[in-house]
Amino acid sequence: MTWRGLLSLARASDARLDLLMVALLVACSSKPAAPAPGAGQVVPQGQVQLQPPAPTAPQPAAAQPAAAAPTQSAAPAARQFGAAPKLAGDPVPVATLLATPEPHVGKAVKCEGKVARVCQAAGCWLELQPESGGEGLRVPMAAHAFFIPQDAVGQVAVVEGELKRRELPDAQKAHYAGEGMKAMGPLSLEATSVLLR
Repeated sequence: MTWRGLLSLARASDARLDLLMVALLVACSSKPAAPAPGAGQVVPQGQVQLQPPAPTAPQPAAAQPAAAAPTQSAAPAARQFGAAPKLAGDPVPVATLLATPEPHVGKAVKCEGKVARVCQAAGCWLELQPESGGEGLRVPMAAHAFFIPQDAVGQVAVVEGELKRRELPDAQKAHYAGEGMKAMGPLSLEATSVLLR
């Protein structure tokens, strides 16, 4: 029914006018709600029974998304290259091997350090460096029997092989320098096994 229709009905009777005005005010100012207690009671004609809106049950707070747990970069899986490790015991830190090599020269040794560089041509050598940085140890793959991936840089490596002492000829130094090597000292660890972790 339109407003005009309501007004024409209201003019028909003053009592109806009061009733319509109250009904309009209630209808325009409130939202439909569940019937209040006592709804359905008979109201005498000409009277309007106004009831407060029925109390509503408290609504649960909107579910908040659980805070995402901080993601941790997954540690790379250990990778083994060359022969299976054979030497028992803890590895010698590369810093110790570089500082006091004499007890180990000419012997099989297990050494641990951070991979500072890898041959960019084929992965036929790597440089082991102490975690704190500094001088590195040249680690060629014995007889090019296996190769190390270039993404090994920054990983910890446990290397088994023979520690050798010999000066590099100038041509060999130039070759290594062209591949990015910096460890040109007389010590090298001829690797038979490399574990990256």
